[in-house]
Amino acid sequence: MRKKLLLLLSVALLLSCVGALQYWSQQREVISYAMSGEEKLGKIRQDYRKTGENILTDLRFNQVTLVQDVASGTFYLPLDMKNESWEPGELTSGQEDVQILFGQAFTRDDKQTAIREGTPYEFLAVKGDCYRSYYLVFTGLPIVSIETEATAEEEIFGGTVRFWEADSKRDWAYSNILEAHIRGNTSRLYPKKGYKLTLKTQDRDGNVVKDKRALFGLRKDDEYILNAMYTDASKIRDKFCADIWGGLGARTEAFPNMYLGTRMAYVEVFFNGEYWGLYGLMEPVDAKQLDLNREGEDAHAEYAYKSSAPQNMSLEELKSTLIWEKEMAGYKLKGKYSQVTRESWQPLLDYLSWREEPSDEVFAEKAGEMVDADNMMRIWVYLQAVMGIDNRVKNMYYVTKYGPDGYHMYLAPWDMDLTLGDTLQDPIDLEYPWDVGQSPLIYRERINFTVADRLLALDAEDCRNRVSAIWQELRQGGLSDENIEKAVDELAVQVVDSGAMKREEKRWPKGKHWEDYGKLKMLLRYRMELLDGYFYDNIEAYLDLGYA
Repeated sequence: MRKKLLLLLSVALLLSCVGALQYWSQQREVISYAMSGEEKLGKIRQDYRKTGENILTDLRFNQVTLVQDVASGTFYLPLDMKNESWEPGELTSGQEDVQILFGQAFTRDDKQTAIREGTPYEFLAVKGDCYRSYYLVFTGLPIVSIETEATAEEEIFGGTVRFWEADSKRDWAYSNILEAHIRGNTSRLYPKKGYKLTLKTQDRDGNVVKDKRALFGLRKDDEYILNAMYTDASKIRDKFCADIWGGLGARTEAFPNMYLGTRMAYVEVFFNGEYWGLYGLMEPVDAKQLDLNREGEDAHAEYAYKSSAPQNMSLEELKSTLIWEKEMAGYKLKGKYSQVTRESWQPLLDYLSWREEPSDEVFAEKAGEMVDADNMMRIWVYLQAVMGIDNRVKNMYYVTKYGPDGYHMYLAPWDMDLTLGDTLQDPIDLEYPWDVGQSPLIYRERINFTVADRLLALDAEDCRNRVSAIWQELRQGGLSDENIEKAVDELAVQVVDSGAMKREEKRWPKGKHWEDYGKLKMLLRYRMELLDGYFYDNIEAYLDLGYA
């Protein structure tokens, strides 16, 4: 009995020691920083001279310099907002002659609340007989900082770009030489610009060369796009739609290395020491993304054309032109070519000729030769589901791929901000159980996409049965009621619980902002129920609907 009691006591002591070790280990695994208390800070304010000079330019976390909004004296530290615990690490001054002192033990606060609210934690920087108040803000998103001698309005500029990960503190910060330019046709008219970034570095010989990085879960490359999302009040439309298309139609069995679309990660951007807002960092739809056979390769040439506006040249005028350029008739030939000829444009000319074929019989007969019917129907279903009104004439890539049966045209959507009920129309004063900012009537209309509408009307390539099968796949997958709720909620967490939406609204008060994602989910449920009534066995009736 005595031996048994001693054994139990030994086990209890061992467990208590283990518990104590775990407790003290956890206590050490939080952010450490110089604490002085409010009383000492008050003494500093009394005895030292207050300065407006930016005496602290280098605040570090684990020896990594943090980004600063210089005008407000606010430093930003990205943290993993899914993890309730504060990350282990040390906040220090990177300047030997500057001391930093916090008056508040912020690690006693709830970390996720501090991130969501964007709480600014004050600390003092002391240099000589001077002091200045600074602030530390925690964000749940990665950070991108652009530093250049140019202004944000200049079309082309160079400089440096720095990156900070949020969900990792191992090799979590890095920098590159940057070449950049403003991108977008409509978006360049807004004060918050979008940019294309090209990452470079110096090799051992001092030459500036491309530097490929896999940023924030995206593909490894040297080119990325910063999408400003200025007019999208929800800030989730582009990513929601990109994710849905990624599961529905971006992959094909015929070309497994091709990705007919983009992927996107949320980031917060700084420009020349100023907070610049919430952005979507995106993969470009380019030859790499589309796995195109490039010029000079020992294979059939493949091409990608981006539709834009205005498309003010007729097909006959285009066919009869003598000078071939990279941009013609509302289309852009993507990629780099030593020369552009009619041959470069021939696949698109063939497609447009078939699309405008006056004979329904010939149009239907040649459909299988010209396009991939599965891709065409997936694009059509997708546009109906997300109400993609801005992708019928422009914001679409036409991708010519060569396979065993010759060339086929594939379509890839792009720029999905005018979706999910958002339009360029004025709001309509009607009573609906939602308000997505613009025209709610669109939820019950057909999104006309002429070439696919015609294929369905003629039931070429068994397109009606294809639509039913694709719709069933989509409703059991990415656009099931459960997955819609989950996807919208997860994206809302990223833009709202990271604290980024509040900062975006403060930085760009004339932009669009709202956070009632419940209404957006309601609109999507209504739209899905409407399409359920047509897409399984009543496509003909749907084609008779009015369209936006």
